[in-house]
Amino acid sequence: MMNYIWAGMLVLGVIFAIINGRLNEFSEGLMKSCTDGVYFIIGLAGIMGVWSGIMNIAKETGLIDLVAKATKPIIRFLFPLGLRKDTIAMILMSFTANLFGAGNSATVFSIKAMVMLDEENNRSEIASNAMCMFIAANMSMIQLVPITVVKIRSEAGSINSGSIIIPSILAGLLSMAASIMVCKLYEGKRI
Repeated sequence: MMNYIWAGMLVLGVIFAIINGRLNEFSEGLMKSCTDGVYFIIGLAGIMGVWSGIMNIAKETGLIDLVAKATKPIIRFLFPLGLRKDTIAMILMSFTANLFGAGNSATVFSIKAMVMLDEENNRSEIASNAMCMFIAANMSMIQLVPITVVKIRSEAGSINSGSIIIPSILAGLLSMAASIMVCKLYEGKRI
């Protein structure tokens, strides 16, 4: 469906450019946007590579196990039925990447964690409470340092690219608390 939407937007852009006699400006703008997009992706790939490397080192050195022990009460509250050790480690890696604002890297860990949760749910067509809680907490996760947003603001010429850190922490706390409360409210109910 998205392919049709993008194609429609492109066709409409060409039509309006022809009607207004600005086809040359349209093509120049399109090429500039493509070039800017490539540079943007390359910049984000660097952040993602560094963060993925750090998380793999943390996993191999046992740091993730230490974090799992330290956060056991929180994990037990979020996932009361218990999960396998590997699944908890992947969830913690996803949460940690989100916590430090490396959302692109967190996506990889989140997908792996969801696959593991699905396996623990016997690949049922109905999502388990753990799967719902993981998605709710992960999507609304607080970001202590929103690295990606700060980088984008910095590249866009922001004078103080870090000025969004405090507001994003507050918004993240509120949204995460609300998401977890709604999940806990519906955990015992069958719809």
